Amino acid sequence: MTDGSRLGPLARLDAWLALVRMPLLFTAWSNVIAAHLIATLGTPQWRLLGLQIAIASCLYWASMILNDCFDLARDREAHPHRPLPSGRISARPAWMAGFGLLGLGVLLGVAAGPEPLMLTLLLAGVILAYVSGLKHRAPGPAFLALARWLNWLLGLSAGLVLIPELLLALPVLLYTLSLALLHRAGMAPGRRLVRRAVIPLALALGTILGLYPLGILTDPYALALTAVGGALLLRRLLRLMDDPTRARVRASVGFMLLCMIPLDALLLAGDGQHLAAVLLLLLLPPIWLLGYRVPPS
Repeated sequence: MTDGSRLGPLARLDAWLALVRMPLLFTAWSNVIAAHLIATLGTPQWRLLGLQIAIASCLYWASMILNDCFDLARDREAHPHRPLPSGRISARPAWMAGFGLLGLGVLLGVAAGPEPLMLTLLLAGVILAYVSGLKHRAPGPAFLALARWLNWLLGLSAGLVLIPELLLALPVLLYTLSLALLHRAGMAPGRRLVRRAVIPLALALGTILGLYPLGILTDPYALALTAVGGALLLRRLLRLMDDPTRARVRASVGFMLLCMIPLDALLLAGDGQHLAAVLLLLLLPPIWLLGYRVPPS
């Protein structure tokens, strides 16, 4: 076990970046930015957007840190290389950082206004329920999906959150549920578990396509891209069922994590905001660059 106090500054930074799964922070930003731009019709409220991104960052970092704090005993056996069980970061500062970031997120919610605050509190509650034990039980994937859904609604809280907005965020919930089920399948690979991940992914694709007849999304080019991209992703998971090894499942989980940003971009493009959708894809390169030093999962 490494003594964290003896690490150099760069080694300590690497340990903390690994603990918070830094590359995946950009997927949380993507959720908030896309939803905010849709809620404001492409005219961002910069102060509110900054607060929403800051809230999402704090709660995301808190979730990653507390996840490993609560799992420390398990990780000593299953993942001894991670920052906490390896001793590169001590448990006490990790607990303090996790709950401190959770509290800071709530304070930022107060500054953002009543509706963002309500969503911040709900998201913080779901995160705590998930990391403190539910992740290892049957409702775990559903709670992870609920957290992403609430993160999207946090961005949408720049406007009124009514039935159309709830429906608009539904594909994100279903997509994350598929991702969470696939991640669970990676721990005990099997065709049946992978099949369970295919169903919510197909529902997510169907939901997005169904938003067009309802008039919630309107752009025909985004519709075509969604149909093609969704079909290719479904094909990947269906082919995965033929040989669901741990390595192949985990590779697909990583790919689906990256695809969270294109999903947000497609929803934004479906709203007619083409330039903003293209610019949102610029969040992908930092994930690839950071991923070389800090594994995303």
